[in-house]
Amino acid sequence: MSEQARAHVGSERPPHRHEDGDFHLQGRRAVVLIVSTSAAAGTAQDRCGPLLAAWLERRGVDVAVRVLPDGPDVLATLRELTADSASADASRFVITSGGTGLNLDDVTPEATARVVERETPGIMHALWSKGLEKTPTAVMSRGVAGTVGQTFVVNLPGSRGGVKDGMAVLDPLLDHISAQLEDVHGHGEDRRVAQSADEIVPAGQAPDAAGDAAASDRAPSLDTASLNTAPPSTASSGPAATSAGVTSAAATGTPAAEQGTAAGIVVLSALTADPLDAEEAQRAVADPACGAVVGFSGVIRDHDGGRTGVTGLEYTAHPTAQEVLRDVVALAAAAHPGTRVWAAHRIGALAVGDSALEVAVAAAHRREAFEACADVVDRIKESVPIWKRESFRDGAHAWVGLDD
Repeated sequence: MSEQARAHVGSERPPHRHEDGDFHLQGRRAVVLIVSTSAAAGTAQDRCGPLLAAWLERRGVDVAVRVLPDGPDVLATLRELTADSASADASRFVITSGGTGLNLDDVTPEATARVVERETPGIMHALWSKGLEKTPTAVMSRGVAGTVGQTFVVNLPGSRGGVKDGMAVLDPLLDHISAQLEDVHGHGEDRRVAQSADEIVPAGQAPDAAGDAAASDRAPSLDTASLNTAPPSTASSGPAATSAGVTSAAATGTPAAEQGTAAGIVVLSALTADPLDAEEAQRAVADPACGAVVGFSGVIRDHDGGRTGVTGLEYTAHPTAQEVLRDVVALAAAAHPGTRVWAAHRIGALAVGDSALEVAVAAAHRREAFEACADVVDRIKESVPIWKRESFRDGAHAWVGLDD
């Protein structure tokens, strides 16, 4: 992006605009690409193009609709439409409809995969999930979504129902996608896409509305100093507890009987793009009433599934991932009374040796702390919608769990 283009982005942005504003959509261009052999031949009416065009125009986007047959023309057209994707004048969105099924000439996903530079699997999973609310055949759509330069490309089905589902999923994301493609930073106070970190609340108690309104265009930094506000108890020192693969520190304190059976406390549950610090996590949960502090660090290794040469992982989170993480950690804390729980998961690109997940748990005794820590980690891995893309030394890539 040129310096002139960068100066435009944000310099005219009025303060405190909400997520539902369309500042980063006004005047941007989009192409709706209808992939249908019958519509291209004039033997069938295109009913999806006008639907998509009207939706985008309502959001302030300048739209052009093109119709072409299934087959090799799809790749050539996508390459044409994204040829200037690195420039500020590039089409911001290329939305295709059709050619995602299982017929031999349905090649839209394959063509799109050859054009995009970075895939966004979370969006495709959201599209499939939305479609499954109405029909089990939604999973047969083989769409791809991703970015090339400053252009976002996404495949939708060729049916009006599938297109409407796609519009429902994409509508709250359009302005945010456009802003990130323009490399906008620093508009966290204006967006409510993901909550950065929960206030300390008893497990099972919902955060207040003000807490739910926190937002950012990227995962925010962690400020545990402002979060760790649980009142201290009387303190005394004690031995450390250790286990293979688990780092821990400990201090003896008030017996568990004096803590009662109150639900555990969630000190923090957050997604972040910033590096994680195990010692910071353990300091945040430490309390004079807790005789054990147990930590888990999920570190990127250089091999996976028998394949060596892993150089890093890139984590992508579904738009609901922060909410799911909050609920999962709260449920785990509720299952382990008297604990204090801290959990953070990184997103973005990580190198070998980086920590992707940090969990720290404090409890009166080591057994409770170990069990609660393991439970939190297991629940996060099982339930939070975060996908990881492995990079290998030979230049290959693989989506873990999706390419199997």
